[in-house]
Amino acid sequence: MVGIWLFGSVAWVFSMVVLGGVTRLTRSGLSMTDWKFTGGLPPLSDEEWFQEFEKGLGIIFALPFSYFLRKGYITLRLGLRLSSLFALGAGQGFIGWWMVKSGSEPRVSPYRLAAHLTSAFVIYSGLFWTDLSVVMPEPPAESVTWVRGAAKVKKLAIPVSFIVEITAISGAFVAGNDAGRAYNTFPKMGDMWIPNDIFNMKPLIRSFFENTSTVQVFFVLRLHL
Repeated sequence: MVGIWLFGSVAWVFSMVVLGGVTRLTRSGLSMTDWKFTGGLPPLSDEEWFQEFEKGLGIIFALPFSYFLRKGYITLRLGLRLSSLFALGAGQGFIGWWMVKSGSEPRVSPYRLAAHLTSAFVIYSGLFWTDLSVVMPEPPAESVTWVRGAAKVKKLAIPVSFIVEITAISGAFVAGNDAGRAYNTFPKMGDMWIPNDIFNMKPLIRSFFENTSTVQVFFVLRLHL
């Protein structure tokens, strides 16, 4: 039962990441920066309900966790891991509010957007890993074939996961800077192979995070590599 609950939590988090991308693309994230359960109007659109579903994720996670803990289904090690993930989820809610608040200055900060997406990936990965450890416990160490196979998969999975993560986070900077609107052709960027303003910010490091041309060029290159 614990595995089923965790799988449901993983699916919920995944759906929230996808819906968060839709919210960003439709620019509906600023439609609702605050709503109290009482003393105000309820959400009136799909985007506003998405904001509330994100908050409801904590309840969906916390209530079953309390139940399984009381029943003794959760070991100390698993409980500590899940408590850490729950704390990260609470922090994710704050980061989301912090990100949306920046949208009035005059747009969402790409740094905050990237932080929000990164924390979502950490929570999703942690939940998925924890769920697998519950439903698929490791076999005895004497299983040499399994150990060797797992080692080979690990060698490949770690670098691939790192590349995917870096590409996804760079996508957050593309979205935060609206870089996709500047150059959406490939292999040329508009009429040029390489824009002539990709390194025009001082200090240079800012160009990789705040310069529309630089952000888009390196994001597209990562995708095709």
